[in-house]
Amino acid sequence: MADAIILEQDEQYLYDAVNRCVGLLHEYYTDRTNHEIGDERFSALYAEMAKKAYSLHHKLKARNLEPRHHKYMLKNRDVPVDDEEFYNHIHPVEDLLAFINNPEANNDPEDSTIGEKFDFDIFTRRWGHIDSYTLVRTDSGWLISGGSAYDRNECDKCGNEGVFSALNHDSVNYPQQLGSYLEAIWNCAAEGANKDSVQHALSSLSKWISYCEKTTPQIDILEGIL
Repeated sequence: MADAIILEQDEQYLYDAVNRCVGLLHEYYTDRTNHEIGDERFSALYAEMAKKAYSLHHKLKARNLEPRHHKYMLKNRDVPVDDEEFYNHIHPVEDLLAFINNPEANNDPEDSTIGEKFDFDIFTRRWGHIDSYTLVRTDSGWLISGGSAYDRNECDKCGNEGVFSALNHDSVNYPQQLGSYLEAIWNCAAEGANKDSVQHALSSLSKWISYCEKTTPQIDILEGIL
């Protein structure tokens, strides 16, 4: 853990004011009988917090100590960090206070699974057994190999082309949301999920696909309906 930043007098004043606002806002959140979102005092606390957090950020930046925020925070706020609106939310302000107390507090976890191989075993009715695929996580998505027809096909985070081509080739019925889940797993890995966690998620996904495939109605059942 890195040492806390030593604040100058005017910075300490802002830090204390921001910290006070955060504490009071947490009290408001905890006791909801105390306020409604439109409450004037609640709104005033938010405005004071945002303004002073913004000033504190820029004072630190002027000393080459610009606060770091988590990547997800920068993405979720959807406004630049040098915009006062960025701090008009309690979470980035808490990030700011955490950074001052420990400049490494908001460091993002290391992406450690690029190039790692993962098992992706899918049951196919066409062959009546499990096909063993291998997924390799790349900088931009996945690389799939194995199965009955496809070898080392690259695809994006959602599995477009490679994964879907392999499954479609064997007429595998898979969940409509498959692409979204593959992308979510890729993103979790990028945010620091380790190899075992990624493998567990992919194994759960492959079991879901296999379940969909195994429970697909047979054509002879449908002939009496269609």
